[in-house]
Amino acid sequence: MNKNRPQIRITTVRYDERTGCELLENYIFGGIRTTPRVPRGIDPELVSRFIEENLKPDSPSGAYAKTVQVLRFYERGDCLSHLRRVLSGQERSLDDIYRSAYAIQAVADIGNQKEADEVAQYFDAYLVNHPKAFEAVDVLLETLVVLSPSGSAQQLSKRIADEVNTRKTAENQSEEGMRAYQKVAAIQRLKLPRALAAAGVKKKLLAMDPAQRLPELIGIYMGTSSVSDDLMMTWAARILRRMAMESDPNPIYEGLGKEISKVDLGKVGKESMTDTIVSRAAQATLYLQGKLTKTQRELYEKAKLGAMNFLWDDLGQ
Repeated sequence: MNKNRPQIRITTVRYDERTGCELLENYIFGGIRTTPRVPRGIDPELVSRFIEENLKPDSPSGAYAKTVQVLRFYERGDCLSHLRRVLSGQERSLDDIYRSAYAIQAVADIGNQKEADEVAQYFDAYLVNHPKAFEAVDVLLETLVVLSPSGSAQQLSKRIADEVNTRKTAENQSEEGMRAYQKVAAIQRLKLPRALAAAGVKKKLLAMDPAQRLPELIGIYMGTSSVSDDLMMTWAARILRRMAMESDPNPIYEGLGKEISKVDLGKVGKESMTDTIVSRAAQATLYLQGKLTKTQRELYEKAKLGAMNFLWDDLGQ
């Protein structure tokens, strides 16, 4: 290990076990009362233990969705087998489909390539072909993106096309039939291409040399890429964090610094997108144990934006 390399940690542990469990309980199981973001500062081993002890096969699908977010931040692959218990091929209800989709996302994001390939096969066999699949199409499209580069879009694309063709026969029979057709046609025309584009970007970037993909990863995380959404921004952030932990982080600091240098100085503190870029880049630099220049620090302080960015430990720095 390079002794001069900064020691980057996922989080600075600052809560005892009781408080950590309370924070996780509220976030994962709080429903509409939940906090808006994964709580930082919890011992990562406690995170895994809490999930294994409290997330049940019949827990609400919303709890599974929040659990995936927790795993993405804390990178806890040791409890994936616990989530995979719901992948029994016995999905009956819409809630079952959601639970399975989120379990697949967790494995695809945190697990190894073999595990990702396995859940990609499960996705096609049990979720895409489920009679209720189209009722969960938004989550299935999201899961398709998460699975990339594993799996294929062929089955889900065909399922959507079949649904469009089925609804088209009733398009002119009633106003209700027309609305139903327009809804599924919009999914095929708009949502599917967006998902395919994001999945394609992931596949392309993962095949590239780290130095080559760095600018585009930073662009995705900054929110300036055509595929920047919450899902892809979180993915890009996790890749950047892994790169900083495993190799020289200086190119990442430099790339983030360039994002700050490109903003219109007259808009800092006045325009939300400008402030978002400054805050996100500055916080990522600090979180990854880099240092801000005097000018960058001044712009960060001027931005006046308490954005809850992924690459941030919620500690004042």
